[in-house]
Amino acid sequence: MQFRLVSEGHGRADLTAPQTDDYLFRISKFFPIESIVLKPGQEKKNTERSIKVATTSDLVLALDEQGKMVDSDSFAKMVDAWMQSGISCISFFIGGASGLPAKVKQRADILLSLSPMTLPHRLARLLLAEQLYRALCQIRHIPYKK
Repeated sequence: MQFRLVSEGHGRADLTAPQTDDYLFRISKFFPIESIVLKPGQEKKNTERSIKVATTSDLVLALDEQGKMVDSDSFAKMVDAWMQSGISCISFFIGGASGLPAKVKQRADILLSLSPMTLPHRLARLLLAEQLYRALCQIRHIPYKK
């Protein structure tokens, strides 16, 4: 199993990057995780790259405020079910300022919402990384380290 986070942003220029990187490092102790940050303002290029990444993934989740809302326990159960089903890669897509391109949403196997509120992509990356780490700890019966 491996994970992939694809988002639009400025990479290291973001103040949440150290916290996000900390959770990505913790996740990498369980499974490989790749973080792809696409440059903002290049919508056509980003859409093409996202679709290319999405077609190589076994399971694609698009984060969208219109998606299915789940709590932390339900998310952990979903991740556990995906792991048990033999899925080799899960890609999470987070949109930029204008959201996710329609083609990426169409390709997605699941639309998932982190909140009914619109979140900045940087905060969404941090929240997703934390929830994924929390889920993996729960699945492995490891105490969650804050």
